[in-house]
Amino acid sequence: MSSMGSMPFVVDHIAIERSVVLSNQGCRNLVPLFRPRKSVTDLAFVCDSSSVTSGCRAPRIKATGENSSNVDTNDVTQVTIDKTSRKNFAMKADKQQIVERRETTKSTGSTLINSEEETDPAFSNASYKLLSNSSIDPVEDELDDLSQSVTTKLYDDEKKNKTVDLPPDNPLDGEPESKSLLDASNGAYEKSEDITESILDEEADVPASDDVESPPLAGPNVMNVILVAAECAPWSKTGGLGDVAGALPKALAQRGHRVMVVVPLYGNYDGLQDTGIRRRYKVGWEDVDVDYFQTYIDGVDFVFIRCHMFNNLGSNIYGGNREDILRRMVLFCKAAVEVPWYVPCGGVCYGDGNLVFVANDWHTALLPVYLKAYYRDNGLMSYTRSILVIHNIAHQGRGPVDDFGHVDLPPHYLDLFRLYDPVGGEHFNIFAAGLKTADRVVTVSQGYSWELKTSEGGWGLHNIINENGWKLKGIVNGIDTKEWNPEVDAHLTSDGYTNYSLETLNTGKPQCKAALQKELGLPILDDVPLIGFIGRLDVQKGVDLIGQSVPWIVDQDVQLVMLGTGRPDLEQMLREMENRHPDKIRGWVGFSVKMAHRITAGVDILLMPSRFEPCGLNQLYAMNYGTIPVVHAVGGLRDTVQPFDPFHESGLGWTFNRAEAGQLIHALGNCLLTYREYRQSWEGIQQRGMTQDLSWDNAAQNYEDVFVAAKYQW
Repeated sequence: MSSMGSMPFVVDHIAIERSVVLSNQGCRNLVPLFRPRKSVTDLAFVCDSSSVTSGCRAPRIKATGENSSNVDTNDVTQVTIDKTSRKNFAMKADKQQIVERRETTKSTGSTLINSEEETDPAFSNASYKLLSNSSIDPVEDELDDLSQSVTTKLYDDEKKNKTVDLPPDNPLDGEPESKSLLDASNGAYEKSEDITESILDEEADVPASDDVESPPLAGPNVMNVILVAAECAPWSKTGGLGDVAGALPKALAQRGHRVMVVVPLYGNYDGLQDTGIRRRYKVGWEDVDVDYFQTYIDGVDFVFIRCHMFNNLGSNIYGGNREDILRRMVLFCKAAVEVPWYVPCGGVCYGDGNLVFVANDWHTALLPVYLKAYYRDNGLMSYTRSILVIHNIAHQGRGPVDDFGHVDLPPHYLDLFRLYDPVGGEHFNIFAAGLKTADRVVTVSQGYSWELKTSEGGWGLHNIINENGWKLKGIVNGIDTKEWNPEVDAHLTSDGYTNYSLETLNTGKPQCKAALQKELGLPILDDVPLIGFIGRLDVQKGVDLIGQSVPWIVDQDVQLVMLGTGRPDLEQMLREMENRHPDKIRGWVGFSVKMAHRITAGVDILLMPSRFEPCGLNQLYAMNYGTIPVVHAVGGLRDTVQPFDPFHESGLGWTFNRAEAGQLIHALGNCLLTYREYRQSWEGIQQRGMTQDLSWDNAAQNYEDVFVAAKYQW
């Protein structure tokens, strides 16, 4: 493709064209077709709106290879006439969807493609022969006969008209590792004659199950969603981003979307399957190979990118010097933006039809830039949208302007990255470029979205955020109510701990408190308030405010437990606090998921004196466990913790308005007074916290609204 020939980071590239047929169930019944190569300028994309109005699982996108005015209107009319039949077909197939995906996943080991043996990485058990000078589709006639035995004639008609072509060339310079499969004389591939029959038979033979309840559908808003993040719980986590990447996709899948998470592979994780797909990308002066692994959990495809750059970084995900981190993120975003074309999940690639990427923080802010520069600017992936989520704007991917040379973009894109501020001067800023190019921007709370527009809260990006304020929305995070639920928490089943619920709160929580005191070597005193802190040891989290308050705290006949890791001076502060007050304070330097759960269940009060907090999750976990939060009223903490009102017996905890030790002491003092003197009010706060709907479902619905807004943005 000559229009791509001048791209700055193209590796010797093998172009593989595909088009995929979309059935009434969107991406579930995809069958590969091959067509003669067309240039980017010849492609005209047509969005078929009939699939939206009929309640299908994904709108269809058709690459006609010619002007869009040549669409056959008779087929569109037939679709409208048979709308009811299609809806019935969709409802029946929806009931089979979960079973189909699970059955397909079980057989993934036998259907995944080994790139050493078969060339086309997008479809399983197949190698194809593309005739270099033929306009005949080698499998189209075969498909006509096969599809009639599986679906109605309507489906057969639709499959001929609802197609999407893969990009003729790979703008991000990836290529299969093995070139030996390509016949040097004519560029031909061998074709397996049984591929379409095996795929259709596999779909048709899955029995309908009345035992499986279909997830609630998002109706016409159903989309293909790919969330891209540098960390994802439970495999990798440094903070709230990992929790969000692990939980939000599951909630979106429950609403009927097809969802994938793309994350680096930092170690040897159990239960992953090698897809057999290998791609090669240019990163600076180096050609880097990546492999893709995947698993399917709770309705979500988790795809892991393996590369030597990510090896053994699980305990230090963001470690290394600035250039090393930048090169890792460049590679990650290049590999992630191509996942929908080359990585089959359940035997089927996502494609770019009705697709939205959800990038998270600066680590993936290059993804919307690459999507625009190397696809949409060239007429490809025209219907794909990008959402950029701000979890913490303090980290922006800043560096000298010369860092632009690492990102492999056309020279005129430098203006997106160039930023001047009074503190940093002129510099290179990845977050700035992502904010400008993303179709929509999400922050993790309404309060934080307001703070980002101020000079204090925007950290130098407030002008860009205000200029793009029309596409900004605040959505409060939810929590994973399976993992963070005292009634089923697996970390509370041993060592004297116990599971409890709202009904058993008055017996279960005191038992967990006693078990925590025993495990940490503190005196087991039921009537002494036990205060906890869990989080990164950093000034942002207000850990220094707790240190300044310790002389007052130890005089209040309380116990204090702190868990975290971070700045060496603050880690040393925890050790010194414990040494000075061994009967009242425990400082656990490090991080333990099990201990975080046990502290949340065992303490009476959780401190979160953060100087800024985009959303915060620990206060949500605490309230779900009947633990009362005392927080600085900023960002998501202000949104989620309503101050206790003793006159109306309302509220969920205590707040203070300035990040000062005196303010913290005042709020904590009122909390302790209520604990000791007003037990009925205390129990009311616990009950209100535990009866909130803190699940991800509400947040997922709000994200869905953002997807739809981006989808129809032009």
